[in-house]
Amino acid sequence: MRYVYILTILSALLSTTLAWAQKSTANQAHACVVVPVFHCVQRLEEGSAIAHFGYDLQCPEDAGIEAEVYIDIGDDNLFSLYPVDRGQPKVFLPGLHIDEFEVEFSIAEVKGGDVIHWSVLGQTAVVDFSKIKDESLDCSIQPQ
Repeated sequence: MRYVYILTILSALLSTTLAWAQKSTANQAHACVVVPVFHCVQRLEEGSAIAHFGYDLQCPEDAGIEAEVYIDIGDDNLFSLYPVDRGQPKVFLPGLHIDEFEVEFSIAEVKGGDVIHWSVLGQTAVVDFSKIKDESLDCSIQPQ
C-alpha cells in the first residue's frame, strides 16, 4: 500500500513538472517572433503548384532561447485551408531558413480565393495564386 501511495505522489509530481515545462516552452516561444516566409512557387501541369516556405525565428537576447522553439500544429501554427497540417515545421531554429518545406496545392483547392495563408503565432505568409505567373515568384526560373 505504501508503494502505491509513493507512486501516486511521484506520478503527480511528474505530471506537474511536465505541465510546467510545456508552459515554460510556450511562454518562451511567445517571447520570440516566428515570421513565416513564402519563397516561391513551382507550377505543375494540370492546375497544381508547389509552394516553398521557410521562416525567420527572431528571439530577444534575454529570452533564453538558444537552440529551438517548439510550436505544435494548431491555432498557433496552421494553414488557412484544410488540412491545417501541411508538413510545416513544429521545431523552429534561430535565424532565417528560406526553403524549409514544400506544400503542393491544387489551384481548384483554393476555390476562387486565390490566397493561402500559413500562420505562426500571429505572423502570416501569404501565397497569392493570382500572382504565380510573376516570374520573380517562379522557382523554376533561375536568376541571371
